Amino acid sequence: MPSPAIAQTVLPRFSIGVLEDTQTLSDEVLLEMSLSKPSAFEALVVRYQSQFLSRAQAVLKDRDRAEDVVQETFVRIYRFAPRFSAAQGNFRSWSLTILMNVARTHYQKTARDRGHTAPLEPEHYESLADNSIHAKEGNEAYAKEVVTKALAHAPKDVAEILSLAFIDGLPHAEIAEKLGISTPAVKTRVHRAKADLRTIIKEHNIL
Repeated sequence: MPSPAIAQTVLPRFSIGVLEDTQTLSDEVLLEMSLSKPSAFEALVVRYQSQFLSRAQAVLKDRDRAEDVVQETFVRIYRFAPRFSAAQGNFRSWSLTILMNVARTHYQKTARDRGHTAPLEPEHYESLADNSIHAKEGNEAYAKEVVTKALAHAPKDVAEILSLAFIDGLPHAEIAEKLGISTPAVKTRVHRAKADLRTIIKEHNIL
């Protein structure tokens, strides 16, 4: 069930109790259903809140702030649901991009409030597309478009690892299992592939 803090902000908008059959529906179907039946959105909250909270807490190192990020993320997802298109990717990668953008904003605001600059740790960027891309356009849709275009010009191994990390938004452990390699090897490949991606973006004038 949803944690009290998250449920207090998000779930009161929706009916209590989700039909059991929603558990078998895809994320994309549930999101579409929520446009006309808001109670369907509760199933997405239940399905993703733990994962969202874990990722937000990894960035912010603070449970309360992480819960604030998760609350804001679900509100944004619901608000932007009409804009979602399955043709642009799956719900998971789309929602994780929103989550990480919200987490990054909170992280930077906390740093400003403390009167100093606190750069994100390297592992935080593993869940984000290139920071300069986001800064240029200010929205995750553009960033995803740029990365997708760049991957079309990338070698197969580079495209594969970055698609899993950025487009699908998979954690390193899950990528390692999928590719049959170690987690440290995944981190190394992602680091090298990101450098290749920046070169490709520059060479093909994709930005």
